[in-house]
Amino acid sequence: MTGADRQVPGSLAAPLTRVYAEFADYRCPQDLWVCPQCGPEFSARDICATPLRLVSFSQLEAVHVMSLDDDTLRYFFPRLAELLLVDPWQAFSFRLSRLKGRLLAWKPAESAAVRQFTLAAWQEFLMAYPASLGYLSDSPSMLSFSDWCDVPLQPLLDGWQSIDTPSAARHLADLIDHVCTKADPFDPAISAPVLAWLRQPVIGEHLENAFFSAESEEVARELSAAHELWSVCVSA
Repeated sequence: MTGADRQVPGSLAAPLTRVYAEFADYRCPQDLWVCPQCGPEFSARDICATPLRLVSFSQLEAVHVMSLDDDTLRYFFPRLAELLLVDPWQAFSFRLSRLKGRLLAWKPAESAAVRQFTLAAWQEFLMAYPASLGYLSDSPSMLSFSDWCDVPLQPLLDGWQSIDTPSAARHLADLIDHVCTKADPFDPAISAPVLAWLRQPVIGEHLENAFFSAESEEVARELSAAHELWSVCVSA
């Protein structure tokens, strides 16, 4: 199944619709610059004539969407958010970290809509393993995107800590593997609160509980390996 064939999860339909509604007054500028290297097949006229909900990742890449001025970015942002949910790979073409700090200058209703969308994606992410949220299907990407959208991380982490389910524990195992095996797992602003949260004894307890209730030997091995990493590399 290709990214274009995937559907946005039902729980995110309303938050995504709100994002589209809040940004509906913005228009595609007729003098939109299109990179001749990234999108030689596109013109500004072609892209502006494309209904927003049909704009492709390739077109967003061609206009260097994360480098656009605020008004033009806000025109494309709803479609960018939608595509992030259905394609796990093409989003890596963008420097999404450039979102960081930009929402602070947007209208309060716009920023609130983006945060509501992000929180809804977070809740959907924790409900199932593996998550089916495109680029946002893994914990490092979900945490980073939340931070770039100026969603405070501590409430997200505290909420995660309160969920003692197999899916939440398996996402936790992936996060521990990421933190322990990557040289620079996060931006410094994210690393400090994430590492402080992971050092809590309750994290090990969640991994142990999930291990004893694992549905297969393979899952049990993954959780056991994560607990060992946590014990040696993370826990205080």
